[in-house]
Amino acid sequence: MDLQTQIVTLIASFFYGIFFAFFIGVNYKIIYHDKKYIKLIGSFLIVLIGVLLYFIILRKINYGSFHPYCLFMLIIGFCLEHFIVKHFKK
Repeated sequence: MDLQTQIVTLIASFFYGIFFAFFIGVNYKIIYHDKKYIKLIGSFLIVLIGVLLYFIILRKINYGSFHPYCLFMLIIGFCLEHFIVKHFKK
């Protein structure tokens, strides 16, 4: 994989980490719903859509190959979004 593709993959993974953190926030509201079947179906769909969307993005960028640094950038994006939301809620 060439350097340009790696950089685009890193940037996309970072921003998807931020987006996925937002997705988890939506899922948090679904988890605490009163009805059990809404919890189950909602959580399953949120995770399924999240994983499929990330795979589609990776497939468009670098033919679907996943590297450990992609996971690292996802975690950094997720943590950054969590920190920003926590900071602005105060």
